[in-house]
Amino acid sequence: MKIVNWNIEWMNRWFSGNASPVWGSSSLNAAAAREAAGRAARVIAALEPDLLTLQEGPSAMAEMQLFLDLMTDQTGLSFEVLMGLDGGAQKLYALRRIGGRCESMDRATDVETQALQEGWPADVNGDLLLETYDFTRLPLVIDVDPAAGQPLRVVVLHTKSKHVHNGEAIFRNPATRQQFIADAMLARRRISAEAFRLRGYLDALLMEDGDARVLVTGDFNDGPGRDFFERSYLTHNVTDILLGSTFYPALIFQHGFLARVETPALFTARFDDFVDDVADRPLLLDHVVVSPGLVSHVLDGGIAHEAFEAEIEGDGEPRQKRPSDHRPIWVEIGAPL
Repeated sequence: MKIVNWNIEWMNRWFSGNASPVWGSSSLNAAAAREAAGRAARVIAALEPDLLTLQEGPSAMAEMQLFLDLMTDQTGLSFEVLMGLDGGAQKLYALRRIGGRCESMDRATDVETQALQEGWPADVNGDLLLETYDFTRLPLVIDVDPAAGQPLRVVVLHTKSKHVHNGEAIFRNPATRQQFIADAMLARRRISAEAFRLRGYLDALLMEDGDARVLVTGDFNDGPGRDFFERSYLTHNVTDILLGSTFYPALIFQHGFLARVETPALFTARFDDFVDDVADRPLLLDHVVVSPGLVSHVLDGGIAHEAFEAEIEGDGEPRQKRPSDHRPIWVEIGAPL
């Protein structure tokens, strides 16, 4: 079974109307929106996912259906859809390809999963006082039944963004740089809080069943290495938190594709990093991590550079000339030998 994850850049801007949608918005006219959507649809068709998980999906199911109708018309693929419970204009989605190797999917409804909807105490603003915090976007947790092999649980995650509004201008001005640092630290503390809460959830699943087959994927808004804030302001690396502690080796998750991709290709997005002063910096923001009970069933994985780049026209700067600002990632899960 092939699982593909993709942050498709601001799908909500392709549509207007929510429950009665039409193509086009104040950001993109109808023709440009359909062009961008067509590029994304062709990337998905090239990858042929059995299960597709998305971040930055549209705010209404009817809008997603408009995109799926376009994909069916252009590629012949059709999908069953589950939508995240919150997220506003950037919702989480899980899509099961009809006729693929994923026979069914449904929302997880166990007690531990339901508890993710509840707030928890955390000091996200650094004032040393614990206040109730909850997920910016509640993880979408689904139970999946492959055509071959045992069921598995898939957790779709999109952590709080690190983005600071007008951040570059604020950072480059010595008079306002400290305000940028404060805003950036607040975002990173919120991301850390979400990572620790989800890791607690994963620990609970594995302590109940050490062989649990669990896969976490999505846009973690963080990646390998130590950025400026982790080095100098002692914030956390989110992926390290989710993978688990070396003091509890039986609970450690493994990365799904890191060792299968050559180092120069280990990126899913490219953005200018004005803090470290690196233009067009390659960043690995999107990940798949798998539980100990699932590691031996991961047959392959990677980053879909080829399918993505085939749909970029020119420099890809106009939104309709690129499928997204993130590249898709994928893993293939096999049945036990």
